Amino acid sequence: MILDKDIIKNPHPTLRMVSSDVEVPVSDETKSKLKEMMEYLKMSQDEELAKKYSITPGVGLASNQINIPKRMLVLYIKDEEKPFEYTIVNPVVLAKSTGMCYLGNGEGCLSVPDKQGRVLRHKRIKVKALVLNKETDEFEEKVLTFQGYHAIVFQHEFDHINGTLFIDKITNNLGDALEI
Repeated sequence: MILDKDIIKNPHPTLRMVSSDVEVPVSDETKSKLKEMMEYLKMSQDEELAKKYSITPGVGLASNQINIPKRMLVLYIKDEEKPFEYTIVNPVVLAKSTGMCYLGNGEGCLSVPDKQGRVLRHKRIKVKALVLNKETDEFEEKVLTFQGYHAIVFQHEFDHINGTLFIDKITNNLGDALEI
């Protein structure tokens, strides 16, 4: 089980490393670690469990945040209809919108707990990656398109696996970007 104590904090050097590709086929050990990462996010959004284990709420987690510099990340966003849940390995950005957006309240990060700020992100982003199919427990190559809030969350985690923190991109120059 991953807890807050397992999440490394800035200025830990692994947070600034460009992560290496995950070996394919994805090993059972790697799948297990990704499932632990997802479990952390789900527990962090469950008020009772978050309190019980003193877990900080999060919607995304990159493996280098738990000191594993590999190109893998998980996203979990509770939605009213169904949860937005992705376990992603070796993502490659195929296209980005020219339109930009940002979170009105600013972004935060489990690895930089004392900071918050507005970051310009692409409104829409198209990605090719290996994505875990929960039913078969196998990774499948997929092309995904993220928009709005989901695009912001993906780009934040994608930055992590490229050694970039959101604090590197905080700006007050938001131009005509859409506030999310």
